[in-house]
Amino acid sequence: MKNAVIFGAGQTGRGFIAPILQSNDYHVTFVDKDSALIDQINEEKEYTIRYFGNCKKPITIKDFEAYTNEDPQAVEKLVEADVICTSVFAGHLKELIPLLQTVEKSRTSKMQIICCENGVNVKKDLVESGLNAIITEGIIFCTTLKPDSKSLDLLCEDIEEIPIDAKVEGLNLHIKRMPLEERFSDLIQRKIYTYNFMSAIIAYLGWYKGYEVYGDAGNDSQIDHVIQTLKPLVSRVIAREFNITYEEQLAFTQRAVNKFQNREIIDTIYRNARQAKRKLGIKERILSPMRMTVAQGEDYTWFKLIVCAAMTYAHKVEGEDLKEVYVDLSSFLPDNDIKNIQKIQDMMEKGESLDKVFAIL
Repeated sequence: MKNAVIFGAGQTGRGFIAPILQSNDYHVTFVDKDSALIDQINEEKEYTIRYFGNCKKPITIKDFEAYTNEDPQAVEKLVEADVICTSVFAGHLKELIPLLQTVEKSRTSKMQIICCENGVNVKKDLVESGLNAIITEGIIFCTTLKPDSKSLDLLCEDIEEIPIDAKVEGLNLHIKRMPLEERFSDLIQRKIYTYNFMSAIIAYLGWYKGYEVYGDAGNDSQIDHVIQTLKPLVSRVIAREFNITYEEQLAFTQRAVNKFQNREIIDTIYRNARQAKRKLGIKERILSPMRMTVAQGEDYTWFKLIVCAAMTYAHKVEGEDLKEVYVDLSSFLPDNDIKNIQKIQDMMEKGESLDKVFAIL
């Protein structure tokens, strides 16, 4: 049997990555810095994964091992690992470097590491550390929740695959449900401009309308109207930008909409709306697809609403100055649109109804 180590025994590591590896006949070892979690895993020895909407039969995960980062046995398992997956959040990857440097001294072959984190170029810190390893990335589309804070059991979306960046020299991975994606960088960008953009619509308009629960906001009739209006437009724009068919991108966009309108996926407006100014960056989820829309000569009217909702959140909730955002907008919009955006934002700052805001778009 092949051996796999998963750094991170949290929701994604246990609920999504582990079942894929076990289905490929890998013996799985979890390594996590949370000693209480590792103790619970070792005490209970198994957990159950159920799926939203009962669309799939629950599965029980067992016959694994679990160690803390400091446990010498973690080093032994990493030395023996045919593949190492990370699920620790991109910002924490650099914390793994000292342990991996210790491991590489005892290995006879290069480590194969898959960074299963959300973000762009998340493997950067590991690559720049000079590890003797083949390091690639995977994209996580799956949401996994912990319904009971005291239980190891999880509730998961029925997502089949973790696409892996194929364009890494020396990569030798043949894992079912981890397809090698030749256009990986494009897929990441499409995810940001589709999933993250649709998330922004719900988060900022949901906040504006006073929602706290994300799924409730996603099903609001006015917010759904905005989503349904922008869905075909964004799909056309992204399809052209990345040279794929409209039908392929539309299906991709619809999966995002289905995810965010699923009331079973319990999430908060706050978690999705925070750091609004960063999300209004020129290369980020709102302004990038907006720039593409402008460049392609498409109607970008409804983008102005999302921009203003996000700016209002950034200013009123997070106390941010918006001068940089207006500078970025001025780099690709005419003056009359900037004035329109300022008018819309002023209305939203005063808390005018969305009906009144819609009327001046």
